[in-house]
Amino acid sequence: MIMEVKDSQSYKNAFYIAVIYFVFGVAWIVVSDTIVASSAGNLDQITIMQTYKGWFFVFITTVLLYMITYRFFKNSFFQYQKQIKIQEEHQKEISKSDALVRTIVNSSPDAIFAKDLEGKYILFNESASNIVGIEKDKVIGNTDFMIFQNDVAVRVHENDKEIIATKSIRTKEEELTTNFGLTKDFLVTKGPLFTDNGELFGIFGISRDITAQKQHEEYLIKSKQKLYDLAHHDILTKLPNRLHISEVLGVKCQKEEPFSLILLDLDGFKIINDSYGHRFGDKLIIGVSNLLKEVFNKDATIYRMGGDEFAIILDFDNIDNIIILMERLKSKLNNSFLVDEVEVYVTASMGIAIHKYRTNSIEDLLQEADAAMYNAKKIGKNTYSFYDSKFTQDALIHTQIATNLKKAMDNDDLELYYQSQNDAYNGDVIGVEALLRWRTSDGMIPPSVFIPIAEETGLIIEIGNIVLAQGCKTAIQWQNMGILNGKVAINISPKQLNHLDFIKNIDKILKETQCDPSWIELEITESSILDNPIQAIELLQKLKNRGFYISMDDFGTGYSFLSYLKKLPIDKLKIDQSFIRNITNDHKNQTIVKTIISLAKGLSIQVLAEGVESEDELEFLKEYGIDFIQGYYYAKPLPFADVEEILCRCKV
Repeated sequence: MIMEVKDSQSYKNAFYIAVIYFVFGVAWIVVSDTIVASSAGNLDQITIMQTYKGWFFVFITTVLLYMITYRFFKNSFFQYQKQIKIQEEHQKEISKSDALVRTIVNSSPDAIFAKDLEGKYILFNESASNIVGIEKDKVIGNTDFMIFQNDVAVRVHENDKEIIATKSIRTKEEELTTNFGLTKDFLVTKGPLFTDNGELFGIFGISRDITAQKQHEEYLIKSKQKLYDLAHHDILTKLPNRLHISEVLGVKCQKEEPFSLILLDLDGFKIINDSYGHRFGDKLIIGVSNLLKEVFNKDATIYRMGGDEFAIILDFDNIDNIIILMERLKSKLNNSFLVDEVEVYVTASMGIAIHKYRTNSIEDLLQEADAAMYNAKKIGKNTYSFYDSKFTQDALIHTQIATNLKKAMDNDDLELYYQSQNDAYNGDVIGVEALLRWRTSDGMIPPSVFIPIAEETGLIIEIGNIVLAQGCKTAIQWQNMGILNGKVAINISPKQLNHLDFIKNIDKILKETQCDPSWIELEITESSILDNPIQAIELLQKLKNRGFYISMDDFGTGYSFLSYLKKLPIDKLKIDQSFIRNITNDHKNQTIVKTIISLAKGLSIQVLAEGVESEDELEFLKEYGIDFIQGYYYAKPLPFADVEEILCRCKV
């Protein structure tokens, strides 16, 4: 446009000069000829004047031409200089722009490149050169087939053809093996290049190395998975844990697929843990987990719920098949575990709940399996039990009793009854046994109901301390009154005996009540001793050293080892009433009682028979040499005030 304007102006200037010259020439001829014609007198003068006129015209036109051309060339030179300056400024701007683009392109950490339509590189920045490991001078003018391996070049070429065909900008992730032999991940953006008039002349590309980003993402994914595994798996056994099974059950309970849930709890694991240490116990847990994997193989998924409790999910609900697996497990558990060269035996109580579609929630299923496991423990341990709806009702009753028992403790609703212990030959009261009773508005709750619940819930520890303290106070009162020339016998629960603070609690109660330990008889059960005989012997010796009288309650009902009996620091054996009942007619009971009495006499241990109700039973026992009796023949358990009144009458 500018050139067109300049050409038009030049034409006008040339036209104006020509017109001026023409007008001046015509004017000069007309005027000069007129002057010559009027001034010259003859032909010679005319000729001379014509000559001068010609030279003068030449001179004038030369001067005029000089002035015009001088001005023209002066303006032209000025315009040329101006144009040169403009071009120089423009070139500087172009150089700046080129430098700016070049700096930006070469400073970018991304690989930036461009190709013509033949696939030859026309741009290749420093980052691209560093990434592929080829100097950019060797890249410019070459195609991908001269730079990369053939398979890479073919893939890149196909992508370029797609960009050219669609004339669109596309972004995708690509994997590239560089000339250094490194495989890297890139985020590649490619698009078409157009001239100002819209003509396609090549493609551009920007490749960002996202290898580190991908590695970080993979690390985060692996870390997340690792955290998930840590949260959902048991560290010790590597089995899925309680959190994991909750998620699995949540999914399974929504499907119309049969499955069964088994809860397994090891019997007596705490004793093993306390005896050999937690590291030993951990190794045993690992051994049990491996045994479960062996027994169930691919039939189930095994979980560790915590402590000594496991869960197994079976993907079927056929009872016969479940029984086969349970019997196989019981059989395997009959074999000993070898831990740190120590042979130990462990059994398990197992509860089984069958999933019923749309009737079982996760909580219901777990509660059912737990109730069945509790029933397995209740019927003797080392067995399994399928869930029965009555278990839920039993569990509710169990929970209600435990709650009310705690309230009864807080409200002092528990009281001690006392039953006399008598000399078998003269009937004298040689002591009393303190028996716990729980009276409610609905009547008395039998000890056989609430004592086991107190054992299971741990309330027995606090109850035991209450009974011991009250028994000490009773002994002090009746000894000071002079109405009891004997001891107050107090039952010690197995859990109470095995509690870490048992001796500490005993000493505290003695200090608070100021009771003489020789006034107290501590009754322990056979099972509480034989769970850990060595520890029991040490513990009983400590009690003996304090002055307590020690008796073994319910003797003959457990699994006594005679080798330990002679080592135990006990003063009295109490024969369980189950052997006394119908003793006059039951020859087996007669043999057992006679053997126990004979054994005790041989070890210088006194013997008391429980549950004596008739004179025939008494006479029979006296023949065998019984020392003391306790039972309805002399007195039933009575409240404190009634027993005190009887003792007072006996003294009188």
